[in-house]
Amino acid sequence: MKLLNRNNIFLLLVAIVYSLLTVLCLDHVYFWDSIQLVSKEAHWFYLTDFSSLLTPAQNSGAEIVATGCHPPLMGIMTAVLWKIVGYELWVSHVFVFLWFLILVFNVWKFVKLLFPEKFVGWILLIVLMESTLLAQFTVASSDFILFTAFVISLRAVLEKKPWLLTIGVFFLCCISMRGIFVGAILFFVHCFYNYSQSEQKFGFCSFSKILLPYFPTLLLLAAYFVYYFIARGWFFSNTSNSQHYSQPIGLDKMIRHFAEFGLRSVENGRIIIWLIGFWVVSLSLKSKTLLSSYEKVLLLFFLLLNGLYILFIFITQMPFSARYFMPQFFILTILSMMGITKYVEGWRIKFLFVLVLCFELTGHLWIYPEKIAKSWDCTLAHLPYYELREDCFDYIDQQNWDYKDISAGFCLYGDRRFIELKNKSLKVGADTKSRFFIYSNISNVEDEYVTELKNPHCWKPIKTFHKGMVIITIYQNENFYNFKKKDTSSLTL
Repeated sequence: MKLLNRNNIFLLLVAIVYSLLTVLCLDHVYFWDSIQLVSKEAHWFYLTDFSSLLTPAQNSGAEIVATGCHPPLMGIMTAVLWKIVGYELWVSHVFVFLWFLILVFNVWKFVKLLFPEKFVGWILLIVLMESTLLAQFTVASSDFILFTAFVISLRAVLEKKPWLLTIGVFFLCCISMRGIFVGAILFFVHCFYNYSQSEQKFGFCSFSKILLPYFPTLLLLAAYFVYYFIARGWFFSNTSNSQHYSQPIGLDKMIRHFAEFGLRSVENGRIIIWLIGFWVVSLSLKSKTLLSSYEKVLLLFFLLLNGLYILFIFITQMPFSARYFMPQFFILTILSMMGITKYVEGWRIKFLFVLVLCFELTGHLWIYPEKIAKSWDCTLAHLPYYELREDCFDYIDQQNWDYKDISAGFCLYGDRRFIELKNKSLKVGADTKSRFFIYSNISNVEDEYVTELKNPHCWKPIKTFHKGMVIITIYQNENFYNFKKKDTSSLTL
C-alpha cells in the first residue's frame, strides 16, 4: 500500500502540472509549426466545409498551402472540433489535454511492464516532465499526439495487443511523415520481436498476422499519396521546402548539419540521459550481462530510428528540431533508467532519478545567443511570448499603422486570423524592406539580418517588449523612403 500510494503521488503531481499548463495556455495563440500543421490546414477544411482533401499547392500564392508529405489528419480533426465545439483557441488545448490523459495511462502501463513496482512512479515522472514534451503540450502540437500514438503502438507490440496496435499506428502514421518513418521502423522491430519470442520459422501466415494491424493504415496512406501525386505531383517540386530536401553540397555543410543534429539531441537537459546511457553501456559491456528481450527490442528501435536521422544529415538539408527526436529519446530514457535499476543499488538509484529530474528542469533555461537557432517550441521559456505578442500588436493598433507597412519574422508574420482565430484578416508581411519590422529572438532570423537590425543607420528601434527570456522589438526602416523612391523611379522608366 505504501508503494501504491507513493506511485499515486507521482501520478497526481504529473496530472497537476499538465492541468495547470492547460489552464495557463487556454487562450494562447498558435505557435511555431502549429500555425501551419494545425491551424492553417484546419482552416482549409473549416472554411471549405471539407470540400477538398488537398489544400492549395505551395506555388499557388494562397495563404493556406499544402505540406503535402504530411497526411492531413491533424487539420481534419481540428476543423471537425471547430464545427462541433466552436471556433475557439481553447478547443485545441483541451483536445491535446485529452491526449495527455491517453498518454499518461499508456506510459503507466508501459513502465509497469518494464520496471519493478517501486520505480514506476519515478519513471513516469521522468518521462512526462521532459522539457520538450511539456512544451509541445503547451503549444497544442501535432507532435504531442504523434508521441502519444507512438507510446500506444510500442506498448501494443510488447503486450501483443493487435487491436490497440491498429489504433496506435493509424494516429502515428496519419499525423505526419515522421510518424510514417517511426511506423515503418516499428513494423520491422515488431517482426524481430515476434520471431525472437517464438520458435516458428518465417512464413507467409506468421508474417500476415504481424502485418494485419498495419494494413488499414497502409491502405489508407497509399490511397492518399496516390491521389496527391496525381493531383499535385512530387511533394517538393517548386516549393519553398525543396531546398530542405536536397542533398547538402560540401563537407562543411554536412559537418554543420551533423553538429545541429548533435545539439538538438542533447539540448534542454537531455544530455544527462545520454551520459547515463553511455555509462550503462560501459557497465553492461564490463559485466557481460545478457540483454532481456525487451531491452533488445528497445535498443534495436533506438538504433534504427537514430540511424535514419543520421542518414538525413548526408542526403538532406532538413533543419532539425528537438521535437523530432521525442520517440527515440523516450526509448533512450527507458533504457537508461532500466540500466540504473539493474546496475545501481540502494539510495544511489533515487539520487540519479532526482539528478535526471533536475536536469530536465534546466531544459527550460537553455537559451543561446541571437545568432544560434533555438527550438523555442521545445522549452517553456517561450511562454512570455504570448503576452508580449499581444502587447506588440495592441501598440501597433493604437498607432493606427497600415499593416501593409509592417513585416515580421517567423511566428509574427502571416495572417493573424490563422494564428489568433480572428474574424478578419490582418496580414503581416515577411518583406525585410517594409517601413516597420517586428523582430523577436523567437523568430530565429538570418544572422546577417540580425546584424543589419543593430545598425542605427538602417533601423531605429521604436518600441521594445521584454519579459523573461523573450524579446520583441518594433524597428523602423531608416531607408524606407529611399527604397520607395527607387521603386517609383524604376516604374517610371
